[in-house]
Amino acid sequence: MTGEEMGSVDRFAIEQLGMPGVMLMENAGRAVSERLLAHYGDDERFLVLIGTGNNGGDGFVIARALKDMDRSVDVCLIPPEEKLKGDAKRHKELYEKAGYTWATFDPVFFHKTDVIIDALLGTGISGAIREPYRGVIQAINEAERPVVAVDLPSGVPGDDSPVPEGAALAERTITLQQPKLSYYTYPGRHYYGETEVVSIGIPPIAIANTIPTKRNVWKRADVANHWQSRAADSHKGSHGKVGIIAGSETMPGAAALTAGAAVNAGAGLTTVNTPRSVMPTVAAHVPEATYFPRDETIESFYENKDGIAIGPGIGFDAKGRERLKTLIDHFEGPLIVDADGLHVLDEMLENVREREHPLIITPHPGEMAALIDASPGEVNRRRFDVAETFAREHGVYVVLKGPCTLVATPSGETWINDTGNAGLAKGGSGDVLTGMILAFVARYENVQPAVSTAVYLHGYSADHLLERGTPMETMTASNIVKALPDVFRRNGTSA
Repeated sequence: MTGEEMGSVDRFAIEQLGMPGVMLMENAGRAVSERLLAHYGDDERFLVLIGTGNNGGDGFVIARALKDMDRSVDVCLIPPEEKLKGDAKRHKELYEKAGYTWATFDPVFFHKTDVIIDALLGTGISGAIREPYRGVIQAINEAERPVVAVDLPSGVPGDDSPVPEGAALAERTITLQQPKLSYYTYPGRHYYGETEVVSIGIPPIAIANTIPTKRNVWKRADVANHWQSRAADSHKGSHGKVGIIAGSETMPGAAALTAGAAVNAGAGLTTVNTPRSVMPTVAAHVPEATYFPRDETIESFYENKDGIAIGPGIGFDAKGRERLKTLIDHFEGPLIVDADGLHVLDEMLENVREREHPLIITPHPGEMAALIDASPGEVNRRRFDVAETFAREHGVYVVLKGPCTLVATPSGETWINDTGNAGLAKGGSGDVLTGMILAFVARYENVQPAVSTAVYLHGYSADHLLERGTPMETMTASNIVKALPDVFRRNGTSA
């Protein structure tokens, strides 16, 4: 959720469900203190830095809970105490009535502590960080002490807007109730450190009745729950007959990688549409596929296919444009458009909107920027909004690649992928993802679980290789394809 959305949920819980705000604040502080006790030893000394608003109120509860457990805690209130209002003020008073004291901020406290608790600024922050918080956060970042942020690091926005200069760098973040959107964006993610989510007792009905957007993380359990088992009497036609239009004389590897990924991701029968001169090269790498000369008609190629992918490494001339338009207008199955296909798709968006069958696009930020006439920087600054808006307006599935790849659906849902690492930032990685998505959509009944599972396993493959000792620098798209058998074993029916 964004910070604004979380605020709406809080208000619903308080106003409609009758849950007192002071109770939710108590729940939040207690939940954070429990995690602090789990992570840090009995001899650790804590410094709780407290601001105004709910985050500051949480800080007073945390400090009181830790002191109740006889832990060493110093508390510094950053703003003048008259700035504290409402529930935060009530918890400050309860802290004082419990016999505990606080002080105004002084950097000398950094020398007396082992762990800094950042309870300064919550989700309401927007824009530049102002004094006195700017100076305090700078001192925190220079203190060379582990920092634990409450809900999110101070200064980091709750949504996907830019992170202002001077935000707090946390070693660990304990997020309240729901993950915040900025955790799944960059550079926001860099500020969070190790992150966990704790419940503060808000019932799911408060979310269901408040938030119109639907964003979820696609997890390993989702992969296993949607896994398509193979019947003992099945045959190759039962598991998806797919077509791949990929490769050219200068880029035969794109066809080989896409086809190899489709085959290894479970496609029953894979046919590659590529130039005749390229066929022997690609076939040497993917002997399991069959081949179709590109100079023959597109209609004869897509007949009886359960899914088609077009774009990797093909270039686009007038004939290529016509092939893509024909597929959009006439192919009655899932169609994946990637790479070079995306470079001309903006010319056919009216046809895309009129298409009755699923269309999946897999752009990186640069390709997405060209589709919406924006800059890659703007796409990265508004990843969620860009993907969600394009998917709804054009009736397509958008796989916006990058760290935390997004899968946005025509119905307004967005599924976030949290697997993968920078080893995927290599040529050919996108071709592998296209082949994997094609294999899944051709045999899954529903498009979104198929696409999200392919994206998850693509990222998981890179994580698996990294854990097995393959450095990010030497990781290749071919490595990803070769890792798929073990990745499937770990994440499919055995998950």
